[in-house]
Amino acid sequence: MTGLVLGAISSDAWMEAIFSGVALGAKYALVALGFVIVFKATGVINFAQASLVLVGAYLCWNFAHTWGWNFYLALALSMVGGAVLGLLLEVLLLRKMSGEAPFTLIMVTIGILFVIDNVVTAIWGAEGRDLPDPWGLRTWKFGDVDIAVADVWTIGITAVLLVAFFAMFRFSTLGLAMRASALDQEAALAQGIAPKRVYQVAWACAGAVGAV
Repeated sequence: MTGLVLGAISSDAWMEAIFSGVALGAKYALVALGFVIVFKATGVINFAQASLVLVGAYLCWNFAHTWGWNFYLALALSMVGGAVLGLLLEVLLLRKMSGEAPFTLIMVTIGILFVIDNVVTAIWGAEGRDLPDPWGLRTWKFGDVDIAVADVWTIGITAVLLVAFFAMFRFSTLGLAMRASALDQEAALAQGIAPKRVYQVAWACAGAVGAV
């Protein structure tokens, strides 16, 4: 029976489903990138990353829908807002926990996740909202295959960001400082690296990526 069902699905439908699946995977890859950025710098798994994604989405919706601003401007501003939120979380909360066991810091990020989730619900409500992106449900046709324009943008932006952050971690001074701080904070200090500054940059980047 399964073979008959699979056989009834055309190759075009398979291609559309595969491309849509890759685009969905790209979204999760961006969320994972936020985890990696903080982990690379601090050695702590940041469970609050989901809340940074949530805040970034609602900020973008608010700028574009409620205030009627251009979507790309709204996206840029939501990235700034996410970066500021990430920076504030590091400065006001996580810095005070410096020196605590990694498990303690992980539990703090889980607490931040629940707090921000409830704050967002209190501000914007619990109902779903349509983000007024410029692509909508438009598709590009390749033969008999319909590819969603939004999926193309999703995959493209994700690829660019992944390559950019890989290059930063691998080749830049900042990336080396982030890896050194996570590996051994005292040794990093001895080499002139300021871990506090590195942590700030990491959390700000995680907030901006969350908005994307």
